[in-house]
Amino acid sequence: MMQRFARASTRWKPEIEQRAELMYMCKAEVNYTRLLRAMHMHEDRVEVVLIREGSGTHLIDGRPYNTRQGDLLVYNAGVLHDESATPDGGMAVYCCGFRGLRLKGLPANFLVAGGEAAVFATGALFDECASLMEILYEHADTSSARRLSFCNQLLQALILLLLEVVGDDQNARLSATPDTGIRIKQFIDDHYREPLDLKSMAASLGMSHFHLARQFRATTGYSPIQYLIRRRIGEAQSLLISTRLSVTDIALRVGYDNSNYFHSAFRKVVGVTPGDYRRLCISETDTDPDPA
Repeated sequence: MMQRFARASTRWKPEIEQRAELMYMCKAEVNYTRLLRAMHMHEDRVEVVLIREGSGTHLIDGRPYNTRQGDLLVYNAGVLHDESATPDGGMAVYCCGFRGLRLKGLPANFLVAGGEAAVFATGALFDECASLMEILYEHADTSSARRLSFCNQLLQALILLLLEVVGDDQNARLSATPDTGIRIKQFIDDHYREPLDLKSMAASLGMSHFHLARQFRATTGYSPIQYLIRRRIGEAQSLLISTRLSVTDIALRVGYDNSNYFHSAFRKVVGVTPGDYRRLCISETDTDPDPA
């Protein structure tokens, strides 16, 4: 028999001022993630995604990332993110949403400081992260108070492990993002429901449209018009999932006064029509809340 003793060589204090509460845990397979999830955000939660297999491209808070198996993605509250799997390989993920977390020195529902990287390599901790998420997934669908308490205790262990991943990944550091690109992004995020084109954006921001397009692509990897379309489509996806609004009403809400053009843009970005997307997501979310 071999005994193992738990001894810490140094005192580690994660400084969690308020514990988190589990909202949902889901396990998305390749067929689900093949549908692009365009620009969207969650105001009331942290969401973390662990890529179990495959690879993808993600735009998080205006920064592009090429992601792969073993990567941990952190979406702080209020952070816009855009998710797409690599077309020929797909992507399978665990996704966990929780609210109420407060770490010392950070706003509520932030796991990493604003302006820092949002993608971290789990490395040797991948198996532990995946195992904890699998157990959470198996037990999260419950109405039992005792089982829910178990899940929330397990969530605290997962968060401590994620903080270790974030602290250990020294490669996930960013150089300063160009101020001009962030300024353009903020303008589009504030006005995406309005009639916009490249020249009107440039005029509003006091720069040439050539300079605007070059600076924005350097920051995000997208042209301003590509970003504008994905921002609108992402908001439309959220409304299709969470409301009973008609497709025509949703088109108007996100900046399209022509529903035929909205249908065409939506299908080009997501791969299916708005109506088909709503039906697919409702069938998926009968058991799992919106994982994105």
